[in-house]
Amino acid sequence: MDSYSETLDRIYNLRGGVIDLRLDRMERALALFNHPEKTFPSFHIAGTNGKGSTAAMLHRILCLGGYRTALYTSPHLVSFTERIRIGDREISPDEVVALAEEVWRRTLTADVALTFFEFVTVMAFVYFARQGVDVAVVEVGLGGRLDATNLVTPVVSMITTISKDHEVYLGSDLRSIAREKAGIIKAEVPVVVGALPAEVMDIFSGLACDQHARVFFLGRDFKISLKNKNLFDYIGMNQGFSNLSLALHGRHQRNNAAVALGALEVARGAFPVSGALIREGLATVSWPGRFEVMLERPAVVLDGAHNGEGVKALVETIEDFRQGRRIKLLFASMEDKQWRLMLNMLVDVVDEVVLTRVSMERSADPKQLASHVAGRVSHRVMNDARQALGCLLADARPEDIVLVAGSLYLLGEVRSLVQEIGGARLAGATASNSTL
Repeated sequence: MDSYSETLDRIYNLRGGVIDLRLDRMERALALFNHPEKTFPSFHIAGTNGKGSTAAMLHRILCLGGYRTALYTSPHLVSFTERIRIGDREISPDEVVALAEEVWRRTLTADVALTFFEFVTVMAFVYFARQGVDVAVVEVGLGGRLDATNLVTPVVSMITTISKDHEVYLGSDLRSIAREKAGIIKAEVPVVVGALPAEVMDIFSGLACDQHARVFFLGRDFKISLKNKNLFDYIGMNQGFSNLSLALHGRHQRNNAAVALGALEVARGAFPVSGALIREGLATVSWPGRFEVMLERPAVVLDGAHNGEGVKALVETIEDFRQGRRIKLLFASMEDKQWRLMLNMLVDVVDEVVLTRVSMERSADPKQLASHVAGRVSHRVMNDARQALGCLLADARPEDIVLVAGSLYLLGEVRSLVQEIGGARLAGATASNSTL
């Protein structure tokens, strides 16, 4: 049997070739395991941004409610095992090796060739079924209609936001993108929808009507009211909460929380959770890489915004957070992302930029990124992301903010360095206190 690293190499090599959005391979592969995805109910979440954060909130609340709750998300930041978890426990490396070997063996025998995401999705569904979960929170990978996850049996379907991303696969206009994401709507399964551009709301209403599915829109059927930067109210279809606190930073996260609460309200007959546990879940949820403040003096903030809508939310949040402080930005992007648009928004709020790259062929050339910001902001090019972050921190004043953004893959490459620095600071402070 392969080692864990060898197994991951084999899985990652399935990335090769063109992404082929079809469901027939998934149908055949899951049939080899007696359709594990039909053995547990799911909260199924699509959307351009906010899927992971919304999933994390739901997962946290349902776990606190006493349900054996699975979570399937992508991509991971540091470890592959982050993608598949039950409660607070991620799938172990040994379980990854054994399960991957079994999926390879069965699909090879049946001549079913899976893409990377399809293969991992089969692993997740088989794992969840065998672990006897009560419910799974499942994040869509790409689009919705033909995504590999779109064979689950949802108790609620959810769409967080709609904006341009992955246009080569989903279409170049919002209405085309909306139709793809609305493809997760299923017959008689209620749908909870977040803040959407007005031009696409009719698409969701029409498709939900065709499927005889009740649809609930944020802003129409349920609402939030911001009290201050820390508290907000939720006004639902049949219940409400005052003075809710959310551990995740940013105004956009309140909208994500509203979608999670709307889904819980719709599904309360099947998965009731007390108001006290809902409050605790929102106040204690953790989702790494989403305006994650990892260090202080200087503050180090990691944010996985990687498209226009995400960076717009990041800019709003960092402006609230900065309080007059200088911001130093470490930025990298995938070549196929909206990096020009992202940089256009970010250079207006930061004082210095270091352009770097991630260790992937799809990474945009930092020299090309630098040419786009030339004459607009002080900038440097450093090809090694960890070295670049180290230089930024060395040059930063205690009152500065170092912001890492542009790609979740960039966050994955530098996050361990930030943790090492934080650990060294803590050890130094402990040693200093012990000598007093």
